Amino acid sequence: MSDESGDYGYEIFAGTEEYLNVNKAIVCKWATKLRENKSQGVERVLDLATGVGTMITLLLDELQGRERPHDVVCVDMSEKALKLAELNLKGQVGLLKLVHSPLQSLNLEPESVDAAVWGNGVHYLSADEQKTACANVRRSIRKKGWFFLNSAFYEESRPSNTLAFYRSQIAGAVRYLRSRGINRDRDRRHPDSANFLPLKHYRDLLEQSGFEVENMEQIEARIYRSTLEKISGFSQYASGALHGYPAAAAAEAMREAVPLSLEEYGIRDEQDQPYIPR
Repeated sequence: MSDESGDYGYEIFAGTEEYLNVNKAIVCKWATKLRENKSQGVERVLDLATGVGTMITLLLDELQGRERPHDVVCVDMSEKALKLAELNLKGQVGLLKLVHSPLQSLNLEPESVDAAVWGNGVHYLSADEQKTACANVRRSIRKKGWFFLNSAFYEESRPSNTLAFYRSQIAGAVRYLRSRGINRDRDRRHPDSANFLPLKHYRDLLEQSGFEVENMEQIEARIYRSTLEKISGFSQYASGALHGYPAAAAAEAMREAVPLSLEEYGIRDEQDQPYIPR
């Protein structure tokens, strides 16, 4: 995750109920797998694309007593994020190491961690960068260690019955930008986060990096208006959807386009509230 702007806004939607609930369900499965193999020991965990520490905090909450890792290594490109993660994780582990680095340049001591987690970050890298990052992670994990990762941004993550919403949102956002005289720079590079790669790509990526893929699973989350607005207002997400437009303006436009598109194309829950399944 880039920190080029000097600002960091990911924690805005990382604290939403939907985000926490679905990631807690995912992390619970990771923790169960670690508990099933506790005889091998999990003393040191590597947390990739840490952000503010949401995923590692959820994992620590699931692993109680002797199961909890003593040491945690947090890696992120954002210094601000790492400082927030340090505050959030203070007192929860024996030794906390913060590494300010892109995952493509990660150079930890070989076989120095028992498990690694990568929550909601793999899609920000190009396919070649993903290969380099996974090779670095594979080198860092000891033999018979574990690597867990997840993403909500892959080809199959958007069910066919939700595509009308996304098309409507983008069209509405473009109208919003044009009404304010904001034009698209067609020469601007298409961001890697806009490429929704298929599940098969990630299986191949892991296997080619030397991992044995034990399980791949999809978990559905219902995303409501408030969270959709927060996600849409995240500059990197908006830049992927509206590449070529200024990031801040794209984020504002994507956020403003949520209500009408959701009302028209959202799926209704038991209380008749519209949502988008992901």
